[in-house]
Amino acid sequence: MKRRILHGFCAVVLATASAVMAQPPASGGGGAKSDANKQICRAGTDVGSRLARSRACHTAQEWQELRRQTKQNVDHIQAARVVGCPPSC
Repeated sequence: MKRRILHGFCAVVLATASAVMAQPPASGGGGAKSDANKQICRAGTDVGSRLARSRACHTAQEWQELRRQTKQNVDHIQAARVVGCPPSC
């Protein structure tokens, strides 16, 4: 049971990470300070639905922080795996 929950959580995290990282942020050609505060909106599909879509708007700095947190979560999950654990774990 714990294993199914962990696999489900990993699938959601990886799907979210791939959706966030698949779309590069749009660059406006302005200075670095104005780019950091520029609002960037991205559309993504909801997990488990073929039709539902969601839209997320954040600044460039917030998108960078979300990518960092997602990578940190994936690294934490991968480091927490038990090596040599039988399938009944």
